[in-house]
Amino acid sequence: MNYTHGMLEAFAALIILVLLIESHFISKATPKRIVLNILLFALFMLLVADAVSYLLSPSGKMGLLSEVFFLVSTCFAYNLLAIFHYYLVLNIREKKQISMWLGHLGFAVALAGGLMWVSSFWTGAAYTIVDGDYFRGPFFGVSQVIALSLVSYDCILIVLFFEELGKRDGIAFISYIFSVVISLMLREMLPPLGIPFVYLAVTLSVIVMYTILHIEQNIELKLKEEKLVRSRVAIMLSQIQPHFLYNALNAIYYLCEKNAGLAQQAIAEFSDYLRGNLDSIGVEDNVPFERELTHIRNYLFLEKLRYEDELEIIYDLETLDFRLPPLTVQPLVENAVRYGVGQAPDGGSVIIRSTEHDAYYQVEVIDDGIGYHADEVQEIGRSHIGISNVRERLELMVHGSLEIENREGGGTVARIRIPKMMEVMLN
Repeated sequence: MNYTHGMLEAFAALIILVLLIESHFISKATPKRIVLNILLFALFMLLVADAVSYLLSPSGKMGLLSEVFFLVSTCFAYNLLAIFHYYLVLNIREKKQISMWLGHLGFAVALAGGLMWVSSFWTGAAYTIVDGDYFRGPFFGVSQVIALSLVSYDCILIVLFFEELGKRDGIAFISYIFSVVISLMLREMLPPLGIPFVYLAVTLSVIVMYTILHIEQNIELKLKEEKLVRSRVAIMLSQIQPHFLYNALNAIYYLCEKNAGLAQQAIAEFSDYLRGNLDSIGVEDNVPFERELTHIRNYLFLEKLRYEDELEIIYDLETLDFRLPPLTVQPLVENAVRYGVGQAPDGGSVIIRSTEHDAYYQVEVIDDGIGYHADEVQEIGRSHIGISNVRERLELMVHGSLEIENREGGGTVARIRIPKMMEVMLN
């Protein structure tokens, strides 16, 4: 029986060691994580010491060395109670301002219980060894009351601050308390179970706590990543807003010189255009391509009034049934008009093409103007921050890509690709 107990505890110690290594070297170090690591270390030492104690006395007769390891495991058991208490108080303090002295109280209890058991090596107060057999001492009950008093106090704290701890953490802490209390009761009712039953029950509850903290940190990390992405998107959209306003107002400016009546109509169109763009700036999620196309048509109406016959617009739309970040195609159309066709002596055409492929959707903005390079456009000034902006938002929001290349014979092709897998996830 002793050999079986020892092997079970050795196996449990191995599991705790794996968790400790993962927690220390892989997980991010936070105050809660550090205290949990100390808790895991104390539990590991407890299990190792108790396993060695049992393996050194397979017949049930304890020698001097097995008794020493037995004492070491008992002291770590009290330390484990104290560290758990400290960990509980630390979790409560994240949501409620309470004195850290509540946490220090556990160490006083651990010291008292540990000293009682260590002194029993000579005094026999809590236990005694006679001819290799273990017997409880006259103050064994007192030593158990010391431990249970801290456990009871933890239980009170959990009940009082259950709302602050939250349902998930509160249940994890309660499972630890119950594992200690119930396993102690079963050990008293069924002595053959022995102390390893208590330690293994505690091990299981600590694994539960570790798992919950791991899940909690992953959730927090994901929320922080999402917040970072959204903040970057918001910053980029705020950068792109003056870009659209400038181009639209510039188009109306030229119309005022040519035809006041058309300028008045253009202002009305610009009102719809501006409303649509401002709505897009407030959208943090992806939008249907058809909605993006509406913005493009509004913009091109204004530019068509400005360039008249020098600008030809061709829509070659195979599919509209996909989503993409707001204001991504429109900056490419603006670049094609202003820095492609607009710079050509005789004007030119802009083609907006959408196609569906096996693995992705593709949008192309093609012009036959003088051609431009993305880096050259960006050097013009902040008004053309749009290209790097579009590329980054495509990568962040849909894992898409943007390629810009000069066409043979003149002009530029801007090509957006959006993986279908991302489109399935977005829908």
